[in-house]
Amino acid sequence: MPSASEFTSKIPAKQRKSKVSGLVDTICSHAYENGLSPDALSTITDIITLSNHLDQGSITAIIKSLYPASKVLNDVVYRVVGSLGQGKGKPSAPTQALLVKWLIMVYEVLVDLSVLSRLYGVLFNMLDMISLRLELIRNIASEPALVGFLRVFKDYYPDVIVGDAMAGRASYFSHPDPEWRERLLTIQAVHSRSLQDHQSQQSSFKVVRRGTKRSRVSMLPENSVTLEEIENVDDFVGKIEKIELPNQLISALGDPLFQKYLILKPSETASKRLNEWLLTFFDEELRSVSEGQNESRRLADMLEKLLGYTRYTKKVLCSSAEIFLQSYINHWDAISDGHTVLDLLSYLPIRPFNDLQEMFFDLLESAVIDSSVESRVMILNFYTSLLRHWTVRLLDQSSNTAMSNEALSTSFTSLIVHADILCLSILETLPPVLSTISSILSFYETLATSISHAPTNPKIRITTPSSEVIYRLTFTTSLSTLSRLCSVLSTYKTAFEAAMSRTEGNGYPREYVNHFNGFLMDICNCLWRNRALNREDANALGCLVPPTVLPALRTYVDGLGHSLPTLFSLSNSTTLCALAIACFRDLEDAGAEAEDGSLSTRQAGPVTQRSLTVLGSEGGLKISWGNYRLEVLKWLDERGVKGVRELMFNTMKHLMTAKGAGNGI
Repeated sequence: MPSASEFTSKIPAKQRKSKVSGLVDTICSHAYENGLSPDALSTITDIITLSNHLDQGSITAIIKSLYPASKVLNDVVYRVVGSLGQGKGKPSAPTQALLVKWLIMVYEVLVDLSVLSRLYGVLFNMLDMISLRLELIRNIASEPALVGFLRVFKDYYPDVIVGDAMAGRASYFSHPDPEWRERLLTIQAVHSRSLQDHQSQQSSFKVVRRGTKRSRVSMLPENSVTLEEIENVDDFVGKIEKIELPNQLISALGDPLFQKYLILKPSETASKRLNEWLLTFFDEELRSVSEGQNESRRLADMLEKLLGYTRYTKKVLCSSAEIFLQSYINHWDAISDGHTVLDLLSYLPIRPFNDLQEMFFDLLESAVIDSSVESRVMILNFYTSLLRHWTVRLLDQSSNTAMSNEALSTSFTSLIVHADILCLSILETLPPVLSTISSILSFYETLATSISHAPTNPKIRITTPSSEVIYRLTFTTSLSTLSRLCSVLSTYKTAFEAAMSRTEGNGYPREYVNHFNGFLMDICNCLWRNRALNREDANALGCLVPPTVLPALRTYVDGLGHSLPTLFSLSNSTTLCALAIACFRDLEDAGAEAEDGSLSTRQAGPVTQRSLTVLGSEGGLKISWGNYRLEVLKWLDERGVKGVRELMFNTMKHLMTAKGAGNGI
């Protein structure tokens, strides 16, 4: 294809037998879809940079379609730079401008990034020298390119005096065509994957980098090595003291090897450099968003890289990102990079809750929450992640904070209460689908894990879920929901017991603990004791059913041929009854085998204490009421429904004794 175009480009337009536009379209289409191989790119570069008879429109179209499929070789860069300037046979001024722009756009995929550094003198001498003078900036106001150029010098040489030119926050150079870059990276990724398919599997430690390894920059100290020269874990360990960080740290932000290095050798200087670069980058992006421009792909990519870096290093959100996100939320549509933004904010450091609510949480909820349940769940998942990360910070003895233990505990508790209210508002939205309930339970499971450390950590207080949430989840038709809720409550009970057993003041009023015990008593009354909804037992809350309602409810249930106290038991609960009878059928089958293959009679319906007595007297399976229920708990536990058994054995005193003696387990 390039050979044909090369031949055609040397023929004057009037002497051609066919139009060149068709061939140009074919080249552009192929380059856009598949990219250009090194040979094809080299040939087309010659066509453009050498004397030819192509019209400006064709040249422009070709240059805009120069998508290299792999790394750009040095000789291509040399030929492009060599074609710049004035002289006979040189490309036109518009072509030269396009070529310079193309060099900028392919910079990150050059085989050797230092090639342009070596050509710096050539490129510099092509500039109009007067345009570099500060007087020009002062006279005609800030030119973005010149101000950005000065900012580079200012960052690397702080002693450079630049006068008022740098007033405010100067802009770094931005990519000339983000959409072109996105397409380039897609082509390169596809090409890289196709190459990797033919290569043997590499070490799991080594970071697979696309394309050819970059050459070392000559300015590196002697005996130092770059991250890209590290081949395996032994190489990394042996050379860790000699590793020299790249000048452009931001380019390595998403590099797993770079992240490993910063964990093993923390660098305050590197963190500061990253933060300052991000501060300028985010300021530029925020200015664009404030002016009504759509979010750039650059911003999305940077947020993704920053999230990966934060997750790996397990640090709190850097100050530059925090400042940006606080302002960005006001313009955010809650759709663009929704999960990335929320995931980043889940790494916010612990501060007074009211401050965070004013700066972030209220704005987030206003941006995300609408009339849908999904929007509330999205915010709840954010609070769950934030709670998890805060717990890690509170358990980290090396974590530095100016807040007192009491202030930390207050902020932590306020977050829990706030999210608990959100859970209740979600449950009040009908109908609550299983995925929604699962997100709510995930929050309480995270909370249960957190409060399990309360007995030994003064920064964490045991904060119980609201009563309404507990009982709405208790009366469920979902087996997984009931099991997970029981597991959460069992963890709470263990934490309370450990806290109350400590001799020093635990700070939990007896009324507060008794109210939680009321949850346990009510659930045990429903599932185990056949005393559902009663308030006569110690601490029982009757599942918050008003006493004035009970007579009418009892009459209605009796009319259906059932009994209200046993309506929610293992044998009768709509959630557990089918499993309970399946367990009993297995027991009957096992009993039949022990009795030479048959039983005189079998259980006809839900198992009750009375039906077991009758069954045993008529030649059926002989088993006590207590052992039957223990067998159901065991049967459920063996099939993954562990929460119900866990709560019963952690709450009922006679079961605790049986567990300690190794009976019925």
